[in-house]
Amino acid sequence: MRKIAYFVTLVLLSSIELSAAGDMTIAHREIASGQIKWVSSSGDRSSTDALVDVGSLRQVGEVLEVVVRWPYLPAAYGPEPAEKNHIVCQAEKALSFDVEDGYLSPDGKYHVKKVHSPKSQREQAEQLASQFAKIGNGISSYGSDPRSMACWAAARKCAGQDFSWPPPPNTAPLVPATKPSASPGRQACRDR
Repeated sequence: MRKIAYFVTLVLLSSIELSAAGDMTIAHREIASGQIKWVSSSGDRSSTDALVDVGSLRQVGEVLEVVVRWPYLPAAYGPEPAEKNHIVCQAEKALSFDVEDGYLSPDGKYHVKKVHSPKSQREQAEQLASQFAKIGNGISSYGSDPRSMACWAAARKCAGQDFSWPPPPNTAPLVPATKPSASPGRQACRDR
């Protein structure tokens, strides 16, 4: 029975497009299209490599809602963990918090284990971000993590540009500038 479940899982996963980091480009119209489009956050298949569904991400008020899977954790952890995150893409960094914890069953279906209050989860995330800002002298930025990837995908969608991960290096000269009021992606969406 276990072999059959494994085979069914492989068949289901083979029908879903999966893109590894660094070797793909996704057209901006495919981002947030409602079609599942898994992208690997690092491409190294380690326990820190997450899969982010950039095809099904959606905007809920001022937050992005995105599903993140963790397929490369050891089998001892049980079924493949997955979570639904809300992400606020800010000018300097992404503020993220879980609104659901769940797992993927062998047949590829998402099952919810726990639902969190978005309001209380956001308050906790803002508190943590405030504490980290004090510890790090206010220095924080986007990185190569799954939440940064979701913000980059949304920014590319709003700018009408194709998405590639990791993003190209920022070659802009370092000059003093006024602090922007919104992230470039949110500003691009607002101007459209």
